[in-house]
Amino acid sequence: PKGCGKSSVAKELADAMGMDYFAFDMGQAFKPKKMFVGGLIIGEDGKTQGVRSEFFKAFVSEKPTMIFLDELTRTPMVAANFLMTILDRQQSYIYDEDSGVRYNKGENVLFVAAGNVGFAYVSTQRLDTAFEDRFIKTRLVYMEPREEAGLICARFPGVSPEAAMELAHVAEVLRLAEQKETLTVSLSTRQVLDAAAYLPLGYRLDEVIERVILTNYVITGEETIARSLIQTL
Repeated sequence: PKGCGKSSVAKELADAMGMDYFAFDMGQAFKPKKMFVGGLIIGEDGKTQGVRSEFFKAFVSEKPTMIFLDELTRTPMVAANFLMTILDRQQSYIYDEDSGVRYNKGENVLFVAAGNVGFAYVSTQRLDTAFEDRFIKTRLVYMEPREEAGLICARFPGVSPEAAMELAHVAEVLRLAEQKETLTVSLSTRQVLDAAAYLPLGYRLDEVIERVILTNYVITGEETIARSLIQTL
C-alpha cells in the first residue's frame, strides 16, 4: 500500500549490506535510452560528446551496488521492454546500439523494486507476467500500532509515547475501515508521520487529527465517518 515504507526498506537494506544506493523513479522513464544508457552533449570545445547516465554507471559498477526501481507499476511500456534484458537473471546487460557494444551488469549489483498494486492506484498498470517473473515478490503491510508508535518517537523525540500510541491507534482504526470498505482511503505511515511532526510544535493531538488526519478524507461524507470512528477510541 501507499506510504508504508517501501522506499525506506530498500534504503535501509542497502545501508545494512554496505552497498552503494541509487534510486530511480520509473514513472519518469519516458526516454529509456537516455535514462538507461545516456545521451550526447556538446562540450566546451564545441564537439559532441557521449555522456553515460547515472543508471548506466551504477549498472556496470564493480562495487556492491543496489539499484532501486521505485514506482515500478508506473513504468512506461517502452521502458519496460528495455528492462526485460536489464533484469534478466541469466544474462543481464545493456546494449548500446550507437556503439554496438553490450555492457554486462556488475557482478555485485542488485535490483530492488517497489510498486503499488490495486484498483485504487489509477495511474498504475498491470505488469507483463514475464516482467513480473523477474522479481521475487513480497507484500508489505502497515506496521502494528506499537511498532508505528515506536517509529513516531524515533523520528520525533519530542512526542510522548502516549500521544504516539494514540495516533497509531487512530491510523489502525482508519485502515481497518478502508479494508471493510467503510472508507475509500487508507491512512499511510507517511501521513501519520506528517501529522506527528506537529505535536512537538505545541499542537494538541485533537488539533492534529482534525487539521491533518481528517483532511485526507475529501469525498462527501467520509470525513464525518472517519471522525465518528476516531471518537470511539
